[in-house]
Amino acid sequence: MTLVSKDDELLIAHAAGMLSEPMRLLVETYAAINSDVAEAMADAEVTAAALFESAPGQALADDAVDIALAMVEAVEAGAGEAAGLNAAAPQNVARQTENAIGELLNLPDPVREKALEAGGQWRFAAPGVRRIELASEGSAKAELLRIEPGHGSPSHTHDGREFTLVLAGAFSDGHNRYGKGDLCAVGAETTHRPIAEPGEVCFALAVTDGSLKFTGALGAVQRLFGG
Repeated sequence: MTLVSKDDELLIAHAAGMLSEPMRLLVETYAAINSDVAEAMADAEVTAAALFESAPGQALADDAVDIALAMVEAVEAGAGEAAGLNAAAPQNVARQTENAIGELLNLPDPVREKALEAGGQWRFAAPGVRRIELASEGSAKAELLRIEPGHGSPSHTHDGREFTLVLAGAFSDGHNRYGKGDLCAVGAETTHRPIAEPGEVCFALAVTDGSLKFTGALGAVQRLFGG
């Protein structure tokens, strides 16, 4: 999947502010690396704005202004702290893991900022696969994946949806090949095994709204321990 239309449910939900944080990150990163998606997202925002303006108005609470001002102050205070973190974190971490931070700095803005806010520390996910958790909300979770060539995820299905946006390199899952800028979107009906292609390290943004269900021997172990 490489293109979406202005009628795509994800873009409309994003424009309406109805997506979870992980899904917002997915849409905004997709738009950052795909001009067609960016254009479609702009169209969806225009449509959402028109619908909002045509909706009947609602009376504000007596303390609505005070609440709004308090929220603005809280956001500004948090932005100041985040700005300091973003400026300092790459320098501090680069002294210990210069190559890892260099890789992060080459990623699209939305993902890069989230990864640096998370400390830029990779964690083991599977042989040849490292991950950084970027955001979570309810059952939805967004992770940045670093997949060495020839490595990937064991064969699995899903409790819900899984979206994997390729940021660099490429992978194949037994059904299709996905290169930079491609979005792999699968549901509970799909069983696949994403494996990075030889050559370049594959970086991908993976967003799920349900847990993975492994097949084969690993699936038996998962079920044994209540996964």
